[in-house]
Amino acid sequence: MYLVERDNERETLRGLFADCLEGRSRVVIVGGGFATGKTALLRAFAEQAGESGAVFLGANSSSVEKELSCGVLEQLLRNPELPETSSERAARWLDANAMTSLLHTPEAGPDATGELVPVFRELWEIVRDLTEQRPVVIGVDDMHYADETSLRILLYLLRRLRSARLLAVLTECPTSRAVPAPMHSELYSEPQSVRITLGPLSEAGVGAMLAHHLDGGTAARLAPGIHRASAGLPSLVAALIEDLLAAPRAERPGTVADEPELVAGETYSRAILGFLQRHEFPVPDVARAIAILREPQPLSFISRLLGLDIASVEQAVNALTAANVLTGTAFRHAALKAAVLNRVPTNESRALHDRAAALLHAEGARATVVADHVIASNTARAPWVTPILQEAAEQALSAGNPTAAIRYLKTAYQMCDDDRRLAVARRLADAEWQVDPGAVLRHLPEFRRAQDEGRLEPSGVVTPVAVLMWHGRAPEAMEMLRKAVAGRGASGGPGASGGPGASGASGGEAAAGEGDAPAPEDADSPQVWLYYLYPELLQQGSVHGDARYGEARLAELVTSTEVATTLAAELLNWKDCDLGAIEAVLERSPLGPHSFTRLSIGLGGLFYNDDLGRAARYADALVEQAAARRSPTWEALLTAQRALIHFRQGRLVEAERGARAALDMIPLKSWGIAVGLPLACLVLARTALDRLDRAADALAVGTPVEMPRTSIWLHYLYARGRHHLAAGRYRAALYDFRECDRNEALSAIEPWRVGAAEALLRLGDPRGARRLLDEQLEISQPRHARTRGMAMRVRAATVPDPREGAALLGEAVECLATAGDRLELSYALADLGAAYRKLGDAARARELADEADALLRECRGLVPKEPPRARDAERPEPVEEPSSARLSEREHRVATLAADGYTNREISKKLYITISTVEQHLTNVYRKLNVKRFDLRTALDEAEPEPDESSCSSR
Repeated sequence: MYLVERDNERETLRGLFADCLEGRSRVVIVGGGFATGKTALLRAFAEQAGESGAVFLGANSSSVEKELSCGVLEQLLRNPELPETSSERAARWLDANAMTSLLHTPEAGPDATGELVPVFRELWEIVRDLTEQRPVVIGVDDMHYADETSLRILLYLLRRLRSARLLAVLTECPTSRAVPAPMHSELYSEPQSVRITLGPLSEAGVGAMLAHHLDGGTAARLAPGIHRASAGLPSLVAALIEDLLAAPRAERPGTVADEPELVAGETYSRAILGFLQRHEFPVPDVARAIAILREPQPLSFISRLLGLDIASVEQAVNALTAANVLTGTAFRHAALKAAVLNRVPTNESRALHDRAAALLHAEGARATVVADHVIASNTARAPWVTPILQEAAEQALSAGNPTAAIRYLKTAYQMCDDDRRLAVARRLADAEWQVDPGAVLRHLPEFRRAQDEGRLEPSGVVTPVAVLMWHGRAPEAMEMLRKAVAGRGASGGPGASGGPGASGASGGEAAAGEGDAPAPEDADSPQVWLYYLYPELLQQGSVHGDARYGEARLAELVTSTEVATTLAAELLNWKDCDLGAIEAVLERSPLGPHSFTRLSIGLGGLFYNDDLGRAARYADALVEQAAARRSPTWEALLTAQRALIHFRQGRLVEAERGARAALDMIPLKSWGIAVGLPLACLVLARTALDRLDRAADALAVGTPVEMPRTSIWLHYLYARGRHHLAAGRYRAALYDFRECDRNEALSAIEPWRVGAAEALLRLGDPRGARRLLDEQLEISQPRHARTRGMAMRVRAATVPDPREGAALLGEAVECLATAGDRLELSYALADLGAAYRKLGDAARARELADEADALLRECRGLVPKEPPRARDAERPEPVEEPSSARLSEREHRVATLAADGYTNREISKKLYITISTVEQHLTNVYRKLNVKRFDLRTALDEAEPEPDESSCSSR
């Protein structure tokens, strides 16, 4: 081992060895806790003494040989370092009858000692003669384990060879209870004795050891962690370095391939085991008990866990604390705890966990803490175990840890009796859905069997129905609902506390009466989500089989949830959707098992109604919450919705990235019918980015056969139609767009009429295109700015009069700028530029073309082109106008933002115009109002904007 921070100690030993060479014998007692490097220091000094010509006689004491009389002495005298003559004399002395009598001499008593004086004197002569030939160094490691007889003889020699060239170096651990008190005091009382105490290494010392094997920068970076993991004990530091150097480069999780990280491997684990084994009972037992505990516990608890008196436990804890391993009753570093756990035998570990679970349960500890020990024991069968595991699962779900909840519920399912197994299976399915919806399918046979046998109450269908819907098996879901409504399978038992699928969990526990559907306490019921995903079922009459259950039953279902307007508008009436009610739901409902459905639907309500700004804000917040709650399913679905919002905002790169990320969050087979949402967004983004081949790859991904019956299908159809349109397959595009009209309840999800009109224009049917676009403008409202803007842009291509077309395009630009769709805005600006070119206004046409190009490049994540400087010279000088001239509406908007402190760049982003256009508008404002920028606020209060000729809602 490479010695660091031991220079003073080595210098002391060199000085004492010099005294020895002068004929002054010395005794050095090197003390320190276990693994502080005493043995390494002794070996380093032995090597140095040997190089100086001394004879080194070494012995290693051991706890297992403590009762072996003369065990240490025999190691010293049968040492191969002894010269031949001395070796033969020592061997004869050990084999003589005197040795036999020595072994049988009583341990104490002055008479016994007197009888052995001749035997001791003979050995003294052997050692004295040896010191006259060469200096002698005696080294005894772990003196606290040396047998009493060897220590008595060694003390006899040291007292009678004080003028000899003799140096004795003895190492000991003062915390060990194995040190014989009489001999310990005798050695310390010797006048020639010197005490050296070793402690743990500092962080700098650990860094120095690392620097011996690694470059300085890496050593400095790793030193703090390795110092904590090793407690500064040199042997543990050496073990960690060995594991670090032996680890394959692929297992070193550094940010750079050549930068290693802390690796606690097998060498470190063995070193920890050796460290503990060198301590006396009960230190190893206490260390193992503390390691298996999930949280620090008081000494009294550890005492009961091990069945030991509290004084013994306290002494063991103090020893480990002195060794820098523990802080209180917790390990200083996770690697220390893990290494100790790694060496606990399986049977002992299970027994400790079993006792810990029982003790913690009796003390009323948190359910999750008790449950962790139950799982680790794998043996607990007490009546309280299953309820504790279920309670722990609920706590884990509430804390946003569905993976832990799954672990608890799987154990509960294995351990519980048949009466509880169905309820546990339902909660297990709920939790598994949050992580991987595909894993839930294996529970369906059990739910069906339970319903057929009358063991599944009506509210219990929430879980299987949601699973079936998610995976596109609506007929099976409807059948289970019909059975529940008819009262078959109702047992009157407690209901599930939540269901999986997009609804996460149901809040309904009450059993439904005969003839009634399950009555949920919130909007996360199977019916609501069923009709949201499968709107055609609403038109067909639901589970009751009659038309009366349609709109009226849905309104009754959600009356008490405060989201009636949201859901009804989304499912039934796009025109009357109350965006304020939607925002209220999104504002005050944190993401959780009982709110996921209404939050997801509410988010859709915003972006389906072209409120992209608010939709983006809430989507970002919900994605963040889903990640914090560690639900890949929630995060995947919300990320897919956020990607669609990105696309509708014209952020194509972000849309593609988000859609791909969503698909990677859960297995493809687990997406069910919802896979159409990220796939549609991926196709739309890649098509708009002119990556048609990659868009085709996304379309080649298989989708569930039931997806065409769902609302997700419209997104997919629209995206596929856009891809056909971009690829020149106009009839295929027209077919897909028209397929979107098969269900009137879904018509608001995508502006399919606009796409169909574009296809008709390519096919030479402007009249048919105009009819679809007029219909789109007829059914949309002023707040649907994006949809109206898209329709007006394409509508302009159907009119023969260029001025009328330019007017429509100007209105489209206003609507799209208001909606915040930069991609469609770039298309509208480009078309408007072309219209101005036809009207003979080349300068305005070039300006609009530049704006459109810059915006399109920004949408595609490209660096904007620098506009040619020559164009500036072509622009005519502005004509001076009187200060009383009124501002246009556009100029007034730009001036208002400037007066509010926004920079030109921020204004350009807010209004979706280029910086040069902002500058032009402000130049006109300054000229008209005869003010500077800092006087804008006062001047604007007196000025009135001149209304523009067109507005988003004028049509």
